[in-house]
Order: sequence, then C-alpha cells, then structure tokens
Amino acid sequence: MSERFSNLSPENQALLADRYGTIRRNTWKIPAAILMIIFLPWLMWSAWHHSNPEIRITLISFQNEKSDSIDITYLIERRDSSRALICTLVARDIDKNVVGEIDDAIPPTSINPITRTTTIPARIAPVNAAVVGCRAS
Repeated sequence: MSERFSNLSPENQALLADRYGTIRRNTWKIPAAILMIIFLPWLMWSAWHHSNPEIRITLISFQNEKSDSIDITYLIERRDSSRALICTLVARDIDKNVVGEIDDAIPPTSINPITRTTTIPARIAPVNAAVVGCRAS
C-alpha cells in the first residue's frame, strides 16, 4: 500500500488489499523482455529477408513501334547467378487486355545484374508491356 494509508490498522490495510487488490509495480517488465527477446530477432530477419529478394526485376522501358509486337527492356538482379530463370512477359492493349505473352528463358551467367531486351509478339496493337514475374527453372 502507499504511504498515505500507512497510518491505518493492519486489519483495515488487509481489508483494503482484499477489496481493491495490491498495486503490483514492474510486473510488465518480464513479459515485455520475453516478447522482445523473441520478436526483435524475428523482426530483423524479416526486414532483411523481404528487402533482399532472391530475384528482383526492374522495368526499364518498352517501345511499341510495330503494330504486331512490342520490345521490352528490363533488369534482373539475382542472388545466385548460377541458376537459370524463366520470366513471364506480357503485352497489353489500350483497354489493359493481355494481347501477347511469352516466357523468356534466361541462362545462368556470371554477370549480375543482367539487362534484357525481348520482343513480345501480339495479336493486336499493344500499347504497353510488363514483367509479370521471374522464377527459377
């Protein structure tokens, strides 16, 4: 109990403690320390893992000078350059419908990052292109 109730008799102090409970100070520190010991390493691993993916793709440009195809240039960064990749590329029309799609095979090389320029054939005039994703083959 606090200092202002110290002048009460022990019976009254016990009655107040039974009725209102005792003040427990610093009981939150042990669970907080346990949670911090578990959560902090996971947070650091998660931040590193998700900010450094296995394969990172960056669209550089696309040129639609022809009505039946579009050229796309993109950059691929990968942690393991000795693995072959397959990248899915799409061409879209003015209404954002997919009008062309190809899988671009990228062989293993010692060069990292790689800049690729690929032509995507289309069934009607494309206006833009994108890299849907890359995966190990």
